[in-house]
Amino acid sequence: MKNFFVITIFAFLVSPTIAQDETDQATVRCYYHFFQKEKAGDKNITFRDTLTLDIGSQMSRYYDERKIQRDTDFSAIVADYNPNTIKSITVLQNVNPDLFDYSLGDTYRNNTFDGVSEQIFKDRKNGNIIMLNTVSFGRYKGTDPVGTLNWNIESDTAVFLDYPCQKASLQFRGRNYEAWFAPQIPINEGPWKFFGLPGLILKVKDTEGMFDIECIGLENLDTPYTIEIPKGEYVECNRKDYNKVVNKKDNSQMINNNAGNITIASVSVGPSFQAMELE
Repeated sequence: MKNFFVITIFAFLVSPTIAQDETDQATVRCYYHFFQKEKAGDKNITFRDTLTLDIGSQMSRYYDERKIQRDTDFSAIVADYNPNTIKSITVLQNVNPDLFDYSLGDTYRNNTFDGVSEQIFKDRKNGNIIMLNTVSFGRYKGTDPVGTLNWNIESDTAVFLDYPCQKASLQFRGRNYEAWFAPQIPINEGPWKFFGLPGLILKVKDTEGMFDIECIGLENLDTPYTIEIPKGEYVECNRKDYNKVVNKKDNSQMINNNAGNITIASVSVGPSFQAMELE
């Protein structure tokens, strides 16, 4: 992926007035490589995804654009079925994909481990983090009043994207993290739920080596991009209940249409999911 370097003062500091509580105009976009290790038996498998962080004056959005599009396309397949042609609907749990009969009808499969389905919105104005996720054909919205993150700024330095960075450490919900922020980029933001340092966070990892997030590009947006929390039907819950649901996500979702006989199946085969929050 091409790297973008921010070399001018950030336009988000004078972005347009917020029209409503859940809308902002992003003028800075960051790209991060997100590495995570999953357990497969006694082995670790490393997955890499590319996520985007759009930053406005009071809100940000952290998301996997390609994964969201794949989920949207998969949902559209279901939505496009003509209800007049549906004869039956069967829902199956914990299906072994090797035993699934692909020869009958059309089968579509959406691998939930292929990308990050969660979207994270930081609403700095109201002091909340909003999390959206689609799991097992359900849409969930969690609210996390995260408060202040208790960073410890250290003396170690490093360089990322040609920016001098300073190290900070954090104990957060069961894991210990090390982060590097760029004082030359005066943005109180970072990937995932991280924020609260005097500069944009360009890299963060946990000390066990399970998660590693590193910025690979920065971009000033000539045309502001609207950050808006999508409307729709969600199961709304607090952070702990939300995590209970999404941490049990299936490895795959499958749908088969055999002459109007619809089979929807969840497949729980593959690496076990590792949560960033342990408490």
